[in-house]
Amino acid sequence: MKLTANMCELIGSIIGDGNIVENRPWYVEITGHPTEELIYFDNRLKPIIFQELNYNIRLFLHSRGLKFRINNKAFVLWLKNLGIPTGKNKGKNVLIPEEISASWKLSKNCLRGIFDADGSVFFDNRSIYTKPYPRIALHMNNENLLAQISSILRKQGFNPTLSRKDVCLYLNGFEEVRKFLLRIGFANPKHHERIKNLYPNLVTYNLI
Repeated sequence: MKLTANMCELIGSIIGDGNIVENRPWYVEITGHPTEELIYFDNRLKPIIFQELNYNIRLFLHSRGLKFRINNKAFVLWLKNLGIPTGKNKGKNVLIPEEISASWKLSKNCLRGIFDADGSVFFDNRSIYTKPYPRIALHMNNENLLAQISSILRKQGFNPTLSRKDVCLYLNGFEEVRKFLLRIGFANPKHHERIKNLYPNLVTYNLI
């Protein structure tokens, strides 16, 4: 297994919405919204997993959500060797592995996976703005991970805002959103559609 661009994006998705079980049965599970993320799972993650792991996932759709499992002990151990924790405390302790964070070529793909999984796009409609003001938000219950992501983005000329109160990282305004779309991009169509509904020209900058 190698740290290809697609593998780093998959790792980002696992960091964001994944669960890793280090025991029989050994597996990686990713969950998502049952309707909003069906196309993303089927058209983006499924082909990446087949290409990188030669594994054909089955999607399980039910009223509470959408999920799939990668039943692959070698993959679980490889992720663990990279430093990604397993079990219930993964979300609070996980960081982007140093082998990825040290390289922008790799980390931008990992960030895409994280933002696709846990990020959101919203528009501030307060009267202080002449038109809806776009923001990208990343809510995660892991302050150290948010600080790491902020540091990576700042080194690349982004201007993220960290809110300890909200436990959230923000990219605020048209220039920051445009820069994100140009240099990292969303692969999850739900984010495209939210931007396109208000600013169809802005989404054309998306890298993916």
